[in-house]
This record gives sequence, C-alpha cells and structure tokens, in this order.
Amino acid sequence: MHTKVFEHALENTRDELISYLLKEYYHKVYVYCFQILRNAQDAEDAVQEVFIKAFQYKKLLNIENYSAWLHKIAYHYCLNKAKRQSLIKFISFEGRANVQDLDYFYNPDIDLELDEIMSKLKAKERALLALRIIEDRDFAEVALILNITPATARKRFERVKVKVQKIIERNNQNEK
Repeated sequence: MHTKVFEHALENTRDELISYLLKEYYHKVYVYCFQILRNAQDAEDAVQEVFIKAFQYKKLLNIENYSAWLHKIAYHYCLNKAKRQSLIKFISFEGRANVQDLDYFYNPDIDLELDEIMSKLKAKERALLALRIIEDRDFAEVALILNITPATARKRFERVKVKVQKIIERNNQNEK
C-alpha cells in the first residue's frame, strides 16, 4: 500500500518537475542551441531532443543544477549535430546553411555582421560565447557545462575574444 502511494507521489512530482523545466528552460535552451547551430529548424529539433533525453533520465529528481545540466546536454547534442553537418557539407560541397529569420530573436539587417563572425567560429567557440556573453554565465558554470575547469574556460574565452577581434579587424580592412 505505501509503495503505491509513494510511487504515485513520486510520479506527480516528476510530472510537475517536467512541466516546470519545459516552462522555465525551453526558450533558454532554444536560444543556446540557435547560437551554436545558427539555424532555427535545427535549433528547434535540438531542443526537442535535449528535453526528450533529459526526461528519460531515471534520476531526474536528483539533479542539483537543472540549468547547467540541460545546457550540458544541449552542448553535446549541438556539437555532434554541427560535426555531422560539417561532414555532410564537406562531402556534398553544399554552401553554408542560411540562418532563418526569427522575429523575436534574429534580425538579419542588424545581425548580419554578427552572423558572419559567428559563422567563422567553430561550434565549440560559439557555444562558449553564447554561455558567457549571451547567457551571462560565470566561468564556474560555463566550466560545469563544458566539462572543463574554470581556468580552462577563462583561457578559451580569452582566445575566442582574440579570434573575434581579428575577424572584425579583417572585415574592417576588407571594407576599406
């Protein structure tokens, strides 16, 4: 008798948690995936896969930091997807995928330079920038998500900053 009551209470708690996670993190994870993949449809697919994988985890109720945990799942999923896309583009000689217009997030007129800069970065570098700048996470949380030390996260961020500065300088020289 007590076992069934406990299982029922646990299932209700799990359902409430799933509802909360979707409400609280769906859009945040979508924006993060979009920053890495640079394509609205791919980002939508990625978010769905991330949440499916998260909800299948048996110890869902034991996670300490849901935000970092979901972003970590998204990070690995998006990197794998980006690698597959790069391989497909290399093999089929396709051009770079167009970024779709997102009314609430992406404006091609305003973000054209940003899109050009991001397209010249590797998926891991875009992920790092998205976490640190767009989501304003500290290096400890970035490190947790990327499975590295905070010092490594800081160093990689500094290297990406230098790379972005060089890309901007090259673009400015080409415009002259």
